[in-house]
Amino acid sequence: MKELENEFHRKARLVAKGFEEDSLDEIPKNSPTCEKQSLRLILSIIASKRWSINSVDIKTAFLQGEKMQREVYLRPPKEVKATGKVWRLNKCVYGLVDASLKWYEKVKATLLDCGGTVSKIDSAVFYWYNEKGLTGVLAVHVDDFLWAGSSTFEKSVVSRIRDMFKVGKESCESFKYLGLDLSQENETIVLSQQDYVRMLKTVLIDKDRVKTSPLSSSEQTLLRSKIGQLLWLARQTRPDIAFDVAAISSKIKSSTIEDLKKVNKIIRKVQNDPVSLQFQNLGHDVKFILFSDASFGNLPDGGSQGGYVVFLMGDDGKVNPITWQSKKLRRVVRSTLASEALALADGVDCVISLAALFKELMHNENDLMHTPVDCFVDNKDLYHAIYSDKPVGEKRLRVEINAIKQLLQGGELKEVKWIQTNEQIANVLTKHGASGQDILRCFEKGLLNSSLL
Repeated sequence: MKELENEFHRKARLVAKGFEEDSLDEIPKNSPTCEKQSLRLILSIIASKRWSINSVDIKTAFLQGEKMQREVYLRPPKEVKATGKVWRLNKCVYGLVDASLKWYEKVKATLLDCGGTVSKIDSAVFYWYNEKGLTGVLAVHVDDFLWAGSSTFEKSVVSRIRDMFKVGKESCESFKYLGLDLSQENETIVLSQQDYVRMLKTVLIDKDRVKTSPLSSSEQTLLRSKIGQLLWLARQTRPDIAFDVAAISSKIKSSTIEDLKKVNKIIRKVQNDPVSLQFQNLGHDVKFILFSDASFGNLPDGGSQGGYVVFLMGDDGKVNPITWQSKKLRRVVRSTLASEALALADGVDCVISLAALFKELMHNENDLMHTPVDCFVDNKDLYHAIYSDKPVGEKRLRVEINAIKQLLQGGELKEVKWIQTNEQIANVLTKHGASGQDILRCFEKGLLNSSLL
């Protein structure tokens, strides 16, 4: 049953047991979907272009994909009553490992035929432009499209999509997309997850249970489920809970009642303090802002947590949130300097790709070779190592430091700046107890501390 405009409609789907097919490893199956940071960057561009956001849902998408190149036979469902017969598939049905890929190939061919260009950075992002610049953009997530553009773009491209595919629900300016609540008013787009947050349930815990009591197998399963729900929330709209959720996740095998109580506390926190992301019109002159931070050896296994947050900032100091990460560093390090350097390297890797995507989408609208990128760190040793000719003592670390130096020399990074620890809004991504108010204020108000401008 599916609810549509307060009415319930019966739906049935033919599902193949694709896992039973021979030679699964030899079948190409990887299908791109629009990345989170790409979607937020697109929302920022849409706001600055003063375009309306739109979504399109494609009906029975897999059955509209490219024709199959191999022979696959299917036993009909018993309800068909086709005894002694098998079906040969012409299209990939739901359940086959390459169903998503065949659908993507059809979408890509159609959009390219409509004059679109597929992004070199994110293969699920397509854009259109003329001699004046960008005229339209479309993000693909399987059968859900998000698009925006000029009136000409809608007439020449979106209308062809409606003709080429069986289109389901279409929405404009206020709708749910991939579990995210999107709304638009004037030149601002608001992204939130309030409907999702309201559905979160705390875990019932017997008051007589001691907090150090180990969890039963069923309780561990329940804890994993809650962690999964909160991790998705942390990655989409709530960076302030990312470290605490990751810390609980890291000790799941030795989890206790105390961990369940921590999860309940996080759920109550996100329900009592709602958060939304604001995407504003930033104007023409923009740059990327990266804050990176690390905590040396603060994880139970001796590892270190690294984190970063990236904003797109206009010349008046307004910012739009683009992406963030809170993650265990990829190797064990020997010093605070090393942990901070690896966290910065991870952030730089991300922001460089975002800057490339931005330049790609803003075709012919910016004469700069690179979109400026400013990096902020609160570790003086790292700052001095980057701007000093003297190599750091830890030889393995020289690779990371020199890579950042080369990006500065080549202009892909504009500057690395040192800031006070109390100005480092990425702190909440790497340590327990750090305030998340600064980063959330940037998300909701769209303004950075004026001292950082």
